[in-house]
Amino acid sequence: MHATAKLLLAFVTGGALTATGATPSYAGSPAVKNVPRPYVTWIRSAARTCAAVNGPLLAAQIEQESNWKPRAVSPAGAKGVAQFKPATWATFGKDANHNGKKSPFEPPDAIMAQGTYMCYLARQVRSLPGNRATLMLWAYNAGPEATKAANGNPPTAEARHYAHRILTELVPKYRP
Repeated sequence: MHATAKLLLAFVTGGALTATGATPSYAGSPAVKNVPRPYVTWIRSAARTCAAVNGPLLAAQIEQESNWKPRAVSPAGAKGVAQFKPATWATFGKDANHNGKKSPFEPPDAIMAQGTYMCYLARQVRSLPGNRATLMLWAYNAGPEATKAANGNPPTAEARHYAHRILTELVPKYRP
């Protein structure tokens, strides 16, 4: 594709060009569709946390994690819409809605913490070979240390499936 056509495509779709310039992405974009109404403002706000995250990615991740259920608890003890484990929540949890408490069961708190954590993971995996969104999702699912140790390969089969489903099936549903 000619460079001018790539720039036009990125402009029309609201995306930015990837590092290779080959396809549009939505890095740093708060634009999103099909998000349940109570969560739209928080997804848009979390998408502005850093250039590595965007609204469709965060929304797709929440659908995969909890199917938008704020009281979800996994068998592994992960909690809320973004499914934070207690140790990760202790580090990244925040009182985003300013009600005096930070809780993974409160979507505003969890979604803003998700944005912050995904930006942290983007920094953790930046030197690894591969697609940054995929690497971030692997790190969210399997942990940043396991993802770094895998050096550009899926750290687990579950993480591979997790990232693949989010990026190929779910992100398009939330992309404007």
